[in-house]
Amino acid sequence: MGILTMNKKFLIFGVCIASITVLGACSGSSSGKSATVQGDIPIAYVKRSNEVPLNPTDAGNTQSDAQVGGDLYIRELSSPSATEYNITGARTQGKGDVSRPEVSYDGKKIVFAMRCSANTPCSQEAGKTDTTWSIWEYDFSNAKTLNQGSLRRVMSIDDASKGDDYDPAYLPGGQGYVFTSRRQAKSSDPSSPNQPGYPTLDEYERERVANLHTMDAKGGNIKQISFNQSHDRSPTVLQNGRIMYARWDHVGGRNHFSIFTMKPDGTDMFVLYGAHSPGNSRLHPREMQDGKVVTDLMPLSRTQEGGALMVLDVQNYSEENTPANSSVPRNGGQQQATKEPLDFDARSISINGRVTTPYPLWDGTHRVLVGYSPCQVTKNGKVVPCASLTSAELFGFTQDRLQTAIDADPVKDNAPVSYSIQMFDLQTQTFRTVVPAVAQMIVKDPVALMPRKEPNTLTNTLSATAPETGTLSVRSVYDTDGLERMGDKVLSTAELTSTPIPKITPTDPEDTRSQVADIAVLKDPATSAYRKRPARFVRITKAIATPQGIAREAIGETEFEMQQILGYADVEPDGSFKVDVPADTPIAITVTDAKGRAFQAHTNWIQVRPGEQRTCDGCHSPRRGAALNSGTLLGNHPNTLLTAMSGDTMADTRVRIDPTTRNLKPHIEFADVWAKTAALKTPCVSLRYSGSTTCPAYNADVLVTAAPVPAADGSIAINYPDHIQPLWERHCGGGCHTRNGTAKGTARLDLSHSPSGTGRMISYQKLLVGDPAIDGNGFPVTRIEEGVKVLVTGPALVNNMASQGDAGGMARKSRLIEILSGDVLKASTEARTAFPDPATAPLPPPDHTKMLNAAEMRLLAEWIDLGGQYYNNPFQNGAPRVVAGLNRATFDSTIHPILMSTCANCHQAGGSTNSTTPAPTFQNNRFVLTGGGEGDFNVTLSMVRDVCTPQTSYLLAKPSAIPHPSTLVQPHPVTAVLPNPSNDYNKIYNWIGAACAPPVTPRPTTP
Repeated sequence: MGILTMNKKFLIFGVCIASITVLGACSGSSSGKSATVQGDIPIAYVKRSNEVPLNPTDAGNTQSDAQVGGDLYIRELSSPSATEYNITGARTQGKGDVSRPEVSYDGKKIVFAMRCSANTPCSQEAGKTDTTWSIWEYDFSNAKTLNQGSLRRVMSIDDASKGDDYDPAYLPGGQGYVFTSRRQAKSSDPSSPNQPGYPTLDEYERERVANLHTMDAKGGNIKQISFNQSHDRSPTVLQNGRIMYARWDHVGGRNHFSIFTMKPDGTDMFVLYGAHSPGNSRLHPREMQDGKVVTDLMPLSRTQEGGALMVLDVQNYSEENTPANSSVPRNGGQQQATKEPLDFDARSISINGRVTTPYPLWDGTHRVLVGYSPCQVTKNGKVVPCASLTSAELFGFTQDRLQTAIDADPVKDNAPVSYSIQMFDLQTQTFRTVVPAVAQMIVKDPVALMPRKEPNTLTNTLSATAPETGTLSVRSVYDTDGLERMGDKVLSTAELTSTPIPKITPTDPEDTRSQVADIAVLKDPATSAYRKRPARFVRITKAIATPQGIAREAIGETEFEMQQILGYADVEPDGSFKVDVPADTPIAITVTDAKGRAFQAHTNWIQVRPGEQRTCDGCHSPRRGAALNSGTLLGNHPNTLLTAMSGDTMADTRVRIDPTTRNLKPHIEFADVWAKTAALKTPCVSLRYSGSTTCPAYNADVLVTAAPVPAADGSIAINYPDHIQPLWERHCGGGCHTRNGTAKGTARLDLSHSPSGTGRMISYQKLLVGDPAIDGNGFPVTRIEEGVKVLVTGPALVNNMASQGDAGGMARKSRLIEILSGDVLKASTEARTAFPDPATAPLPPPDHTKMLNAAEMRLLAEWIDLGGQYYNNPFQNGAPRVVAGLNRATFDSTIHPILMSTCANCHQAGGSTNSTTPAPTFQNNRFVLTGGGEGDFNVTLSMVRDVCTPQTSYLLAKPSAIPHPSTLVQPHPVTAVLPNPSNDYNKIYNWIGAACAPPVTPRPTTP
């Protein structure tokens, strides 16, 4: 049989695959002269250098020109003996790179990302050069053979050169493409409202953020549709027409990739699966023919994007243990597809190998194409399979060991990855090799060249004339999930006794909760619960995107990045609120008590598009079943003054009567407009920095120290040196909280403004860093972290840690707030033991509960709830808090190798893994090294604060100090990680100092 035209070939494929269960196979040869062999199909994939760093945190897996050699390949059949074609080699000349091909719905085109090195045919067009990652398409619709199609850059070279573009996928209905891009088409545009106007880095200060964009079929009309602070990756289109993608949720201690969906215009963004399920990074999700989703699940770094092959039942579960209704088993949201488990939780070996980039076939055969790498290590410098190791040698990889023991071990987990393409059968749980591994290369990103059902086409709902705002409408914050993010778990013991949330059994048969908030009681002014309701205000904050070169010292001793407060709105008695917020801006919603203290720290960034009206059932509410605030509760506001309409929440009623109530307020203010009589009204609240003129109880509460000054959009930045330290100067002077405090015991808490070793004020360090923990025998408590034994520190006065497993409001968890307010809130027993009530001291001090007035306490709570940053604005009076001028070429050639050999063993990306375990905090300085040149360069800049005094920067000061880290426990004498002087120290010193004008005196180094 001769080589068929494509139309005939696809016809035969369809017949053979449809008949495979009856006939067993279709006959023919396997080297390009027949269409199928036992259901084999043509496939496309990439081959890349195995030196390219692959991590979830590296959006584009950017490589240097020394790590090139990637190309797109097509194989006529999914068989190791089938003919293989290099589709891009003539254009790249072996000096480019390719990733993430995707097939059109008719199976006749491939769209993919390609980077071209300078002076190669694919980098040139119309006399111009582009060496960024760009979107390309290979069209073989009319080709006689698979290698005779046409290749084109989808967008113009001018547009392509504006930023790196990756992970393309076809939109249905000929609408064009969705792709991931670091161009930040809107968010870095200074002319766009609500945007920073500068290229921004992710929340590790490493890579320029890559978010989702769309463009039309001709490569024009490029629009940004997602506005995350870290990467959005791997978009595909579901059959319902929504875009599914992997989103890097990195806010505070929440640090993982979950699966999200949105409409192609960027509206209705919501998590689909994995916000609270075991595992860290779910990448490359794809819909299967039965509606389930297949994905690879892996740690956040150091596994070359390899992990376990997972099948997610997204139709019946939103989490591993969150079923759609009571008829679905409690657990079962995710299952490993392989017979032998593949490790997805550790950055060490996975004895049964790892998979990457799964692609399910839509042919009824339950097969999935995957990249697969076997488990390999080095033993005495030679690569050997893990299967050859003894049980004792394997046991060493399962233990927390000191780095000295790891370095001395002849068996090391440093073998290069070796991906091949495999066909995996989900029913028989067997692998079959399709494309063998290639030395010094990785073979991955397989896709099947066959037609599949085209998804629904969703129309654009956005108006070109819409305002640059959207509306957030929440039916009730008390409609919360099983973790009770706005339920009893966020209340203190005292509050559960005095102001409990009334409960009832849910009436919805699909509701899996045993009890829910009784909205009818909460909203009725005739009940005592109405006046005692805990949720009073909602605070809206916006993310402040990180510019290149900002120092971690400026951000502070926190897992949070910079944030600013946009304003407040009332939470109505039924728990509803409705408020306008800036569009296309990463924002957070935080519910607070009457004193402005958050019940739970919001560890997600959400967005609205211009003019979007977004309605949610509740606060982390279950995603199936009816809203709690629905049915007869709507439009029925008993014993109230305002007239409701059918279907109204209380927030709907207020906004309909007074549209200005949907505007954010700069202050925390409340006046009861619902209760009919004064006896039923909830007392007024007025927390203004300038004192109240409307609520007598707050008239004298004035902020005497500097108040945050609103920006043009009304947002405020709270900076520790400018706004919090003056509180201590005003109230805590008199010789108490100083280094030589005169009052007994007060010297332990030095609240002076003197600089500490970090360059920040001593008071800041004392408030945010706990003392070493001591066991019952008086010895320091230690643990092994990343190969070194370190001291465990006790609680600090300020608790600014929150992740998906521990998202309680941080001001309400801080012992400092309890001491200054007199309220018993959510501070830990350990914190109360470490910092007892000052009134119990042998020499009673002044009453701390009367030191700060309500306005000052509001400011303090806001600062803690934002994350306890040192600064919350990257620019001061127009001047950036960044360093610049450090040479990238010198970093790549000289500095990066030093950091990788000296620091990388410890400084790895540690992500959060599930709903109950907070993220690791082995290094709050966030110095994360993954091996990627660009990302490691940017995060290294964040360790430099002053190029004219190199020795004061974290990059030199910390590793040259003894011990390092500061909590390190080792027998003396101890050698510094980076001794001063040493050749490596001097090289880093000279690199930093060369950026000073004039350059600092260099230190001598030997070749």
